[in-house]
Amino acid sequence: MNCAQLESALRDLSSSGGYSFHLLHQNRISEVKTLPAMVLEPPTVASVDGKRHGRISYNVTLHLLNPGARLSAPQRMALLDRMESDVLEMFASLSNDERVIAVEELGITPREFAFTTHGDISQTARAKVVTYF
Repeated sequence: MNCAQLESALRDLSSSGGYSFHLLHQNRISEVKTLPAMVLEPPTVASVDGKRHGRISYNVTLHLLNPGARLSAPQRMALLDRMESDVLEMFASLSNDERVIAVEELGITPREFAFTTHGDISQTARAKVVTYF
């Protein structure tokens, strides 16, 4: 699996989860106008084992964003819980891709009003995705 295939797989998971997909660096997330959205930062290569055949590991960071300005505190917490479940489901589905060996070191961080001027709430996920080539 190369980076383009990884991005495509995450794009498909985003749309099946009801999120619009964006491939952006973190400093450009404020450009996202339609929520809910998934923003994938361009994956980076963490390591490569092998020359013509082997394993390649990518550092993946994605952000799920939803509008949250008009929600009460209990509503925000419920939405953050649902978004966390969505992130876990996306990475579980990604790990079932035949080109993915493993999803490792998954961490999820909730945030409020971090990226846009729309009063967003978000879940930021970071993981190492190990694939083969």
